[in-house]
Amino acid sequence: MPKTDGLRAVFLMIAATAFFASMDAVNKSLTHGYAIPQIMAIRFVLFIAIASLIAKRGPWLVFESRAPWWQALRTLVLLIEMVCFILSFKYLPLAEVHAVAASAPLFATAASALFLKEKVDPIGWGLVFGGLAGALLVIGPAFQNLGPAMWIAVAATATWGLYQALTRMIASKDSTDVTTLHTPLVGFVIAAVLAFFDWRAPDAIGWFWLIFGGALGGLAHICVIRALALAPASDLQPYNYLLVVFATLLGWLFYGDVPGQWTVIGATLICACGVFAMRRAALAAKG
Repeated sequence: MPKTDGLRAVFLMIAATAFFASMDAVNKSLTHGYAIPQIMAIRFVLFIAIASLIAKRGPWLVFESRAPWWQALRTLVLLIEMVCFILSFKYLPLAEVHAVAASAPLFATAASALFLKEKVDPIGWGLVFGGLAGALLVIGPAFQNLGPAMWIAVAATATWGLYQALTRMIASKDSTDVTTLHTPLVGFVIAAVLAFFDWRAPDAIGWFWLIFGGALGGLAHICVIRALALAPASDLQPYNYLLVVFATLLGWLFYGDVPGQWTVIGATLICACGVFAMRRAALAAKG
């Protein structure tokens, strides 16, 4: 892998975390007025539009997949992850959900090492566990009130880690454009069928936020797919912890969820792991 590709992958993953956190802040409000399948269907429509513009040969490229069943499985995992995350955002603060979600790198790294035979050095594992420790500090008292919503967040985390590992595996079978297009097309078909039974007509403001949230999600997934095509999943995991930082900031700005001292300490540790990982990638790029 060219060293410049590694740096590009890092910046793409950081951009993805910012887009995901912003999308989740929007979805938290949308869940109180619209059904989850409707939110997902509109999100996939925007994803398809963005992916079609980026793909060199248009949406028909999706039929050239050499691993259609793996692509379908990957999209199904993504749909389960999306439903679980959106549902948990409805009942929990953004920071708490993403603090739990910060353990996704452990699932992805373990899956990559086990199924993709990717090598993870001690420093890489140290960064993953360091970020996880920071996430646990962010969660803080949340575990004292564990309920169904928190366990839904845990399920979302596990499927998100599996999704990233599957994305990396499929990168060796299909081109980035094929994978980018396959995800929203299959996802839209499933979400649209479910949305048909519980569609709520949005007003002008509702359409704006539904479209805006969908665009953020499309951009985020495209960044993840392209990042994982450039670098091993295990190398990119530390940057997922930035989601906790972004989510905490957005939760405070838009929902008044003021972070406590443990949140600040945990977020600092997460940032330290991310900065160290970025510095390590930069040094490797210089040779």
